Amino acid sequence: MPYYFAYGSSLLRAQMERRIMGNKPVTRAALKGYRLAFMGNSTERKGPVVNLQTDPSRFVPGFLYELNEIMIEYLDRCEACEKGTYKKFEVAVEKDDGEKLPAVCYRLSGENPPFGTPNLGYLMQVKQGYKEWGLPEEVLEEAVKWSGEQAGKKS
Repeated sequence: MPYYFAYGSSLLRAQMERRIMGNKPVTRAALKGYRLAFMGNSTERKGPVVNLQTDPSRFVPGFLYELNEIMIEYLDRCEACEKGTYKKFEVAVEKDDGEKLPAVCYRLSGENPPFGTPNLGYLMQVKQGYKEWGLPEEVLEEAVKWSGEQAGKKS
């Protein structure tokens, strides 16, 4: 069965249960070579959403779920892949014990989506997911600050 690497609002157990009943939470994991960034403009989330930005000196903490192929196809629809909002791609993540596993995850598909500061309600949802899985919240806080700085540079 494939693994799904969640790093944003999909960290929330309640959201994952609503989206994909029967998903199997596996373990915490990290995606090396990327950083979190708030980018794009989601009408549903009322502002930028958490995204992956390539950065060889950083890592993104997240959580692995075991899903079957049908669940992955449904997640593609939840992430609006067919509309071009997000794209699915394969990554190698590392569990806390150092074991590396292949997984799929999603990132915004637009060319250079703008940086910005997230809506507080959305940010609190992502932060709650970090708390649920014991992930380092300072990575999330640093992403908010960095994304705001990047947005200021573009103005």
